[in-house]
Amino acid sequence: MIENIINIKNEAIAQIAGAKNSSEIEELRILYLGRKGKLNSLVTKIKDLKPDERKQFGVTLNDAKRTIENLLTDKKAEVVRSLTEKRDWFDLTIPGIKPHMGHRHPLRSVLKEITDIFKYLGYQVTDGPEIETDYYNFEALNFAKDHPARDTQMTFNLENGKILRTQTSAMQGRVMEKTKPPFRVLVPGRNFRYEQVDASHGFEFWQIEGFVVNEDIRLTDLFGTIEYVLGELFGKSTKIKFATTNFPFVEPGVDTYLHCTICGGKGCSFCKNTGWSEIMPAGMIHPNVLKKAGIDTKKWSGFAFAIGLSRVVNLRYQIKDLRTLNSTDLRILSQF
Repeated sequence: MIENIINIKNEAIAQIAGAKNSSEIEELRILYLGRKGKLNSLVTKIKDLKPDERKQFGVTLNDAKRTIENLLTDKKAEVVRSLTEKRDWFDLTIPGIKPHMGHRHPLRSVLKEITDIFKYLGYQVTDGPEIETDYYNFEALNFAKDHPARDTQMTFNLENGKILRTQTSAMQGRVMEKTKPPFRVLVPGRNFRYEQVDASHGFEFWQIEGFVVNEDIRLTDLFGTIEYVLGELFGKSTKIKFATTNFPFVEPGVDTYLHCTICGGKGCSFCKNTGWSEIMPAGMIHPNVLKKAGIDTKKWSGFAFAIGLSRVVNLRYQIKDLRTLNSTDLRILSQF
């Protein structure tokens, strides 16, 4: 057993002498002195020795450990010296250059916060394709082929009849076809529309679609959900207001407006000088949408909403221009 210790020590001495850098030195330390290293693994065998052999075993083992520890320390110092000798410009006493650390994009930060709020409310989060079919993007949402609302979407058309989705609402039909109610679903994602780019609009924008289908769902359930979510995001004292609107896939339809946090309601380019920013169109899911998905409208009803994530981020951080979120300037991201 003692002979094994001596052999391991000699083996370590030879390998340490040939080590070329700090990484190899650390690997050798773990190999021989680690908790499961070669020397410590011999400790478990001390019980097999005779009482008069155990003392000599312990002395030899400790001597081997000290020898290897000293050799490792000396070798590490030798490697450091070799670096300074070969590179006279290399000064180990000079503080290192701090690397530029990445930051989570504000869109991602707010998206996580919103999904956490809705998960608390029992929503399941899913996603869908950005390249969509006309059926799910329009027809399944009660847009007839000649419906004038199609013109307001300003759609990017692709080959083979595919389009870039104009709204995450396109996932309503996909989910409803495969899922039996009741359900609560949240769908974050990018959308694309051929729009004039300005402080509050862009051809690419983030939206979070949410919809609920259950028995006896009422408009007051929708209002309560919106008030709770915006209160969690902007504070309980945040002012919001609702206005009636018209969308083919909801009846009745409502628009949610948030008191502009950028100008404090005084009027700015972001809120079009109204003091209010449209942030969350919503409404009761149109019976035709439920019927197309095979859902019995006599038993089930629901509501849907679409949160303009990009606008939420601007209002949350008082960013005056939506285009700032697409900037590659790291000085902007470093503020979040």
